[in-house]
Amino acid sequence: MKFTWIMSLMLAMSAVTAQAQQLPIRSGDHPTFSRLAIPVPTSQSWEAKQTSQGVVLTLPGFTGSFNTADVFVRMQRNRISGMTANGGVLTLKLVCNCDATAFRSGQLLVIDVADAGTALAAPALQKPLQEPRSRTRATTGIALPWIGGNSPFAVSASDKESAAQTTADPKEASRSDLLMETKNALIKEVASAASAGLLENSYRAPEPSAVTSRNNSESSTLQPQSLPEIIETPTQNMRVTSSLDFPNATSTSRVDATTAGTVCPQSDLLSVHIWGEEGSFSSQIGPARNALMDARDKLDLSAAKKLAQLYIYFGFGAEAHAILRLNPTLEKDHPELAVIAQILEKGAVTGRNTLGQYADCESDIALWASLSFQKVPSDAVIDTNAALRALNKMPKHLRQIIAPALSDRLLQYGDSEAAAAAMRSVERLPDPLTPDGVMAQAELAIDAGEPAEAFLEEVIDTNTTQSPDALVKLVRGKLARDEPLSNETATLVEAYVQELRGTPLGNTLRQTQVIALGQSERFTEAFESLSDLSPSLSPEATTDLTKVLLGQLGKKAGDFQFLEHVFAQSDATIAALPKQTKLLLASRMMDLGFAAQVQQMLETVPDRPRTPARQILAARAALGLRQPFQAQAALIGIDDPQAALLLAQAKEMAGSYREASELFAANDAIEQAAQAAWLSDEWRDLIPDDAPDFGPVTTLVQARPTIDDLDLGPLGRADQALEESRAARSTLEQLLQNPAIQMPPDS
Repeated sequence: MKFTWIMSLMLAMSAVTAQAQQLPIRSGDHPTFSRLAIPVPTSQSWEAKQTSQGVVLTLPGFTGSFNTADVFVRMQRNRISGMTANGGVLTLKLVCNCDATAFRSGQLLVIDVADAGTALAAPALQKPLQEPRSRTRATTGIALPWIGGNSPFAVSASDKESAAQTTADPKEASRSDLLMETKNALIKEVASAASAGLLENSYRAPEPSAVTSRNNSESSTLQPQSLPEIIETPTQNMRVTSSLDFPNATSTSRVDATTAGTVCPQSDLLSVHIWGEEGSFSSQIGPARNALMDARDKLDLSAAKKLAQLYIYFGFGAEAHAILRLNPTLEKDHPELAVIAQILEKGAVTGRNTLGQYADCESDIALWASLSFQKVPSDAVIDTNAALRALNKMPKHLRQIIAPALSDRLLQYGDSEAAAAAMRSVERLPDPLTPDGVMAQAELAIDAGEPAEAFLEEVIDTNTTQSPDALVKLVRGKLARDEPLSNETATLVEAYVQELRGTPLGNTLRQTQVIALGQSERFTEAFESLSDLSPSLSPEATTDLTKVLLGQLGKKAGDFQFLEHVFAQSDATIAALPKQTKLLLASRMMDLGFAAQVQQMLETVPDRPRTPARQILAARAALGLRQPFQAQAALIGIDDPQAALLLAQAKEMAGSYREASELFAANDAIEQAAQAAWLSDEWRDLIPDDAPDFGPVTTLVQARPTIDDLDLGPLGRADQALEESRAARSTLEQLLQNPAIQMPPDS
């Protein structure tokens, strides 16, 4: 009896220990991989492997459990579709051909599941070899751990044989698998519920059987042991979240940390929505300012903090920062207030960003951490749900300021749906959108591939700080769609350049000015502006602008204007252009007859891999320079109708008239085929009698049928000869006057 009491006490203590050792799982989605972070004690050994079903993490000797309740709140199911936890074993089900790795990062054990080809932070887990699936599955009986062998719920030997026979039949295999899967799930859930104390054991031991064992005279009935009492602590409660009761769903020592292992600040640290009230600005600021000084004219630090928070509540970042500078200890003790003030004043953190590391925390700090980025880093993880929740808590006036900025950050992060949700939080307000809000709408439209010109023109007409940026996007959008740009728009860009000269935005506008002048076909002014701007630009930026401007020149400029500006470019400038821009310029120059310049330009374009556009231009230039064999070499391996016609011209120029005629005829160039055939020595065989131009001449040289001279007589034969001579002269005169045989002077 004493032994039984000791065992019951030990079981109860172990249950409490397991409950206390519940490990919460944090999750996050990167653009190319998903990450799980688990706070596993450093003394705990672990093992991870990748199986055909997914990734299995094992903690040997671990008696606690894993908390998976909130995993898919912050992570999609496009890589990890589900997970199961059984004691110290965590199994991740993968639905992608992904690579996985597991490693320690401080106090956290990190598991990354990445798309194929993504660089991993640690060596990848070895994938298992694919094994052929068995057509049948062995069926085993599973009994609940606290029910004896004589329980009516246990599986009998006859049931096992029946199940084995059923699964042996291929027609019933799938049904048997489904039944076993359902049975196992039910057993697991019932066991978990019973272990958590949600179910009571209603099994009663049967009366001792009269049948005794052959070897023993005592009854063989197994007596089930009673379950230990569940020890509850005052701080531990249970909440039913759905029809499924998740065991150990709460923890007495939950740690809120980012996926990188950084512990998140307290959830109420940046609860900006409670720093003020719905009343007017003056009714709240006045009393707060009066409370700054106490009766001895000494600064009240607590009142100063509240005043700074109130300024932040109303969106005044510079004023809040000025209050924090009244005493050095204010900014030192409350750095988070200084960071938010800087975000409201400058739009982002300009110096060292200590707030960005908390972007994937579950509290309101995720909002301000996201806004702290000027450009969202590629490896950042943002809890978009937490950021949107915090945004919706904000008062209307502050939401109008924050929502467009958050939409911009979420677009950079790659979550266009969350960015649209941020804007919907202010679009439903009765007040009209600010220029920042309309600009955010334009960004969403551009990201979705929809027209944004109306939004951009609305922002431009407001003549606010957003107008120059909207003008830049309008010009570049028209360039991308190859739409004309009015002179009024180009002039407006020039005006903003003068107004904002010397600023970063002014430098961007100067580059946009070059593009706008080219798009409006004012190429002389565009090249002059580019020449003035080049000394202040990097070589890469100068090359990019030159590429855009020369591309516009090749598409839009007249012939004389095109040649004037192309020949003004140096060889180094032409050589630095991208391949497509060179081919565009070379094609235009070839149309104008500058074969030597085209050949020189093509020398800077690699001929490997051989592309039809480059090789056809090379063949045209070679033919223009009377180099038929070089043209034929350029067309080797090029399968294109235009290439076939050029090859026929090269054959004709090289004297292979029969081959040229056949190539022309095969490509439906009838006139060129007849002309090449006429130049061939085999023209009699190549030109049919019914050919429209050369057919009559072929008829002249054919052998005439012999006629008996006795029937005609001398005068008849003379008349016949004269008639034949007259017909031959007429045929030759018509042939000489036919434009089809008028050869160019250089042929």
